[in-house]
Amino acid sequence: MTTKVLAGPILRRTTKNRVCVWLATSRPMQLQLTVFDSSSNTLGLGGMGPMNPKGVQLGEGLFVHLLQARSVHSSGYALDTLMYYRIDESNNDSSTPLFSDEEIRQLVYGTHHFPSFFIPSSLKNLLHGSCRKPHGTCSSADALSLGHSLMQKTWGDLDNRPSILLLTGDQIYADDVALALHAKLREQAVLITGRPEKMPLIGSAASLPLHGRKRILKENKSGFSSGESENHLFSFGEFAAMYLYAFGNLSAWEPIWEWSELQEIGIAQGEEESAREALAEQTFYLRAFHRTLPDIRRLMANIATYMMFDDHDVTDDWNISHSWYDDVRESELGRRIVSNALAACWAFQAWGNDPDNFDKDMIWSIQQRLGDQNDKPANAERYDLHIWKHRGWGFSIPTVPPILALDSRTQRQYDDYNLPARLADRYALDWLRVEWAKLVTDNEIPTDTWPVLITATPVLGFAPIETIQNLSWRIIKKLFHWIAKKYLFRINWFEGSIDRALVNALDIESWTANKNGYKDLFDALQVGMKLPGCLFLSGDVHYAFSSRGEFKCDGKMLPSMQLTSSALNNMPSDHNQKLLEKLGENLRTGRHGKLFAVGKRKRWSSVSRLMRPQEAPAPIQSGGNIGLVKFVDGRPVSHTLLTGAGRLTFELKTSWDRGEK
Repeated sequence: MTTKVLAGPILRRTTKNRVCVWLATSRPMQLQLTVFDSSSNTLGLGGMGPMNPKGVQLGEGLFVHLLQARSVHSSGYALDTLMYYRIDESNNDSSTPLFSDEEIRQLVYGTHHFPSFFIPSSLKNLLHGSCRKPHGTCSSADALSLGHSLMQKTWGDLDNRPSILLLTGDQIYADDVALALHAKLREQAVLITGRPEKMPLIGSAASLPLHGRKRILKENKSGFSSGESENHLFSFGEFAAMYLYAFGNLSAWEPIWEWSELQEIGIAQGEEESAREALAEQTFYLRAFHRTLPDIRRLMANIATYMMFDDHDVTDDWNISHSWYDDVRESELGRRIVSNALAACWAFQAWGNDPDNFDKDMIWSIQQRLGDQNDKPANAERYDLHIWKHRGWGFSIPTVPPILALDSRTQRQYDDYNLPARLADRYALDWLRVEWAKLVTDNEIPTDTWPVLITATPVLGFAPIETIQNLSWRIIKKLFHWIAKKYLFRINWFEGSIDRALVNALDIESWTANKNGYKDLFDALQVGMKLPGCLFLSGDVHYAFSSRGEFKCDGKMLPSMQLTSSALNNMPSDHNQKLLEKLGENLRTGRHGKLFAVGKRKRWSSVSRLMRPQEAPAPIQSGGNIGLVKFVDGRPVSHTLLTGAGRLTFELKTSWDRGEK
């Protein structure tokens, strides 16, 4: 590798006491982070620490760094004040700037000479979005670049400059990779790790032909169920290469656009026609994405960036049911791919959210496996066990109001082997309560505070779509079970296979698909945390909307709001867009989502109402977008979708209007 800095700098966890900056380099480097003010006074200093002073080595040419600068003042960093940071490389008793003047110019906004940021005393503006597929169909360029455009306009205005970027799921698409991009990633994966990774059952992933991995996953009983897995990422190096590309530095990693070059690399037997069609369909959108990469890098260098994974960061349908989990966990190939995906999630996403969530044993297990030239089975087993059983992917941010990100992927509860899961088990909900207790006791939080809760999929979902999914699943399930009982003597394995196929095909993993899990979440918020209200931020669904709701149980009522921004770069299909538009147009003003239950746990009800933007009549937006949430005195006042066609603004009210029907 000739490029010194492979990715970053990305500004990560940023609080009154600590500023974290993440980057990846191609060689070991002892780096120092300095935070300073406009008068060049040093405000904070820090580096990697004694365990891995020159970076955590994850390959022969891949070292990841999370530099942590503690404030030099006992009072911590100043709030609502523009600050800057610089990264230097230490060599013996001297140090030199990591970036040249020309490189710095590619990282800064306006007249600043270094990347800049500020820590707000109270949130005023934050950006959020999800689902960023490089070749995703989008009406304009990658919507994350619209965050860059906003920063260009507001870099000197702290009242309007966003202070936080929340990426709420699917930062990469590991299962659905464009052919032209996958060819480049496969090549670079070996260069950054230094060797082809030996995968269980199939050997080196680098030697596999292009566009044939869906068949390999099936033949080797991986348990995976993604329908678009012809170029699925397998090795850790491939996952790492995808993150390095998506984070924006390596626009020089030009995808292999020419069909003749792809043919020379090798297309899977029998897949030539399909691969050529895929290349033709994907190239236009991938080129548009590729052009925005330098803008994405600049944005993430100047705004505190937090990331929560979702299924496509690993594979589609990840942990959708107990049977899915068991099938993949028991498969040698499936288990290792998930381990590689989660190791990459740690290195490129989760570590920077809160470094304290990950102990030295987990980091050592990852390093030991990835650095093992002899592929010792014991190291591989430890790697799989440690990563699969790790709890602690969620995180909180002590902002005003506080932000809590809930892991609703690895901490699910399965009431039935093949049916929809509770998206958060009791351990996840206990974590939520503990984290809230820490925030309350460590910070002066007013009793009327509505926290911001990040959930990958919306809690208050778009009722028409969720109703269609849930009813379709139940009706078809009953039909096939009747057929099995009448003609097949009720063969259990057949019924189970039908249940699983329906859950996967209809993507049944909304909060409302499992009413017990839905109630558990609101019990934790209403009874356990005693919240006066809650603001949900979500993505996942590939459309955007804003809604208000209320949950009632045992004479108590919890008001809430749902702000959904999806997708950054992955619009729904034409058919689904038309369906969304039709459903949205036909909705009357009033309450659209209704859910209730009567049973041993007392009667409860949940009702929600979609809002409509000022600029358009339709409540549902299916174009590429990134959400901008504005706060006043700790309360959200507007949710604006930034799109290639302009802005769509939802005015927010935190009280329920009793006159609405």
